[in-house]
Amino acid sequence: MDFSLRQLRVFRALARTEHFGRAAELLGLSQPTVSADIRSLERGLRLQLFVRSRAGTALTDEGAALLPLAEQILAGAAELDEQAQRLREEPGTVRLAATPSLINHLVPALLQELDERSARVHVEVVEVATGALERTLAAGESDLGVGHFVEPSPHTRQTRIAQDEVCVLTALGDLDPTVPADLTALADRRLLIWPRRQHDDYFDTLVRACRERGLDPEIIESPGAVSGAQSYQLRNGTAFSLVPFDFAREASPTLSYAPLDPPLFIPLQAIWRLPVAGGVAEVMTTLREVRRGRARARSG
Repeated sequence: MDFSLRQLRVFRALARTEHFGRAAELLGLSQPTVSADIRSLERGLRLQLFVRSRAGTALTDEGAALLPLAEQILAGAAELDEQAQRLREEPGTVRLAATPSLINHLVPALLQELDERSARVHVEVVEVATGALERTLAAGESDLGVGHFVEPSPHTRQTRIAQDEVCVLTALGDLDPTVPADLTALADRRLLIWPRRQHDDYFDTLVRACRERGLDPEIIESPGAVSGAQSYQLRNGTAFSLVPFDFAREASPTLSYAPLDPPLFIPLQAIWRLPVAGGVAEVMTTLREVRRGRARARSG
């Protein structure tokens, strides 16, 4: 059974006016259109809704029984339209979860871009530990997350935003950002990294990168992030870390960084909950544009 909202509006108008011409005038339609819509609705419902006679047009018993239901449908459609209008006019809120390597550079750039565009979406930032994006979304504490090596679930979707290059980070003056680092020269330093249980894929990728470049490092764990309580070991030169370039550039001025040889790239991904919250698409689009802009600025 198929019928349109216009056919229901014609049904309601004809029931109120009991005259095809007046119903057409009320709706701003032609009389033949009103007649055709009523015939189509009756065929679709397989019921006669009106009795037509020289004396006028009157509802049948079946038409009178269906009219309140048609009124409910039309009222629901009007409410839906009003709610959609409010959503278009009111700023939405997107809870964005971000890991430590992104919270101090990519996220501020995203917020600045949204402000400059006068975007109608408000972003509420949720800082999470490495490996905690998926749990945050599963718990309903965020709508969208951005991080590295993201794992999808049945109730989420993900996409790759970019590839982040990884660099070495250690004490000030020990590395030159224009010269690839020789990891074997750091054999006397431990690798400062979060515990493997937080994010095994990410952990294994970084440790494997060291071994492939001739260094089997002793590991010291820094729960949560390398910028945590153990970060003093980076400053005093007893440890080094492998971090995305953007993170290194925003790190303390008491540290230095350099690229790897050969380069190492890791996936930067976004993940969002289903059903998709309003405003997520706008934040995602802006996030991609900001990331591309930062990449162009680096290459330039």
